[in-house]
Amino acid sequence: MKVTGIIAEYNPFHKGHKYQIDYCKKKLNSDYVIVAMSGDYVQRGTPALLPKHVRAEMALRCGADLVLEMPVSVSTASAEAFAMGGVSMLDGLHVVDSLCFGSEYGEVSALMELAEILVEEPEEYRQLLKEFLSNGLSFPSARCQALTEYFKNPHNFTGDDFDGVLTPLLNQIVQILNSPNNILGIEYCKALLRLKSNIKPVTLKRQGMGYHETLAETDGSDRFSCTDGNTFASASAIRELLKATLTPETISRIASQVPDEISLLLASSLQRNGFLTEDALDPLLSYCILKENADSFCSYLDVSRDLAERIMNRSNELNGFLQAASFLKTKELTQSRIQRALLHIILGIREVPATVPYARVLGFRRESSTLLKEIKDSSSIPLITKLADANSLLDESGRSLLYETVFSSNLYEKLLCRKNGRNFVHEYQKQLVIL
Repeated sequence: MKVTGIIAEYNPFHKGHKYQIDYCKKKLNSDYVIVAMSGDYVQRGTPALLPKHVRAEMALRCGADLVLEMPVSVSTASAEAFAMGGVSMLDGLHVVDSLCFGSEYGEVSALMELAEILVEEPEEYRQLLKEFLSNGLSFPSARCQALTEYFKNPHNFTGDDFDGVLTPLLNQIVQILNSPNNILGIEYCKALLRLKSNIKPVTLKRQGMGYHETLAETDGSDRFSCTDGNTFASASAIRELLKATLTPETISRIASQVPDEISLLLASSLQRNGFLTEDALDPLLSYCILKENADSFCSYLDVSRDLAERIMNRSNELNGFLQAASFLKTKELTQSRIQRALLHIILGIREVPATVPYARVLGFRRESSTLLKEIKDSSSIPLITKLADANSLLDESGRSLLYETVFSSNLYEKLLCRKNGRNFVHEYQKQLVIL
């Protein structure tokens, strides 16, 4: 039995995501694909566009066999903690053979080389990093320069193909470390190394459209392109379309950007107002700013003393979630970093676990029962299919992590119900998605 893992947000699920699952099944010859997915909040520090059970159903309809939920503190953490959380969960199952992720660079050996240095931090690299930092460079720039200088010494390259891998690597280190999927790929490799995992990394090259580009209203030219010529709209491009008035024509256009298997499910969610955007957090942030102070802000994950004081000093000028994040950003603090910090304040998140001590199931395919049986027999972490069983399966820290996620999902549900007028359903009452 060959099993491939994917760590994803599916915010929302699109054709590129289905391409990745198909690649795992057809090119990697995987019998099963397990997805470790963000829950109701995502790494850019915002609510997920669609509820986690809807996104899990989309993944299952498009070929995934099992969808697990990452805890909210992991799914809203920095790239390093996000990667470690997802990898540790998949590794704990003891059935996953490979981890497939997208990257702009597309060469896993190069990403692994960089990851090894960042994990081991050999003396020569540390001295170079210290030197560039003392010259006034920011940490990302200093790290980039230190890695470049370190790899200029052929003796520091451990791969088999010096000219084939190292030469282009030296020429592209700057681009590699400035591309979000490359950075996340390196973090996945770092997590695998730190855990001494047997899972093998596999990268699927991203080409064409940039990570943050948007879908042009005129010609729909913004696309994610794969090496076989397939072109897909990105998740950010699809989200951008939602800023327009949702007419039947707009909904139809958005639905056309996702696989046929889920286009009706997406269209139905949009028609019912079954989605959330960042502005749902506006009143919650205003309440927190009135209630808290600089000292209490500092207790939350990703909130530095400088940011806490900026929030308090500018509190009268902060009028909404996205507006506040944009207003508070600096050269050192990106808007996404601030959005994560503000979300952690709203959700009361103070720390992120080193590893994830359980695997909560959101949904699975009936024909994957063999996979579930193998996980139950092999896993070193509890597999949770019913929240009611969590008390007996988890220790105190595991229960705390799960309940934090349950609270956050209940809050998401309250915001969603307030928007579309339907009745609230508590997290404990929600059913697994089984196809």
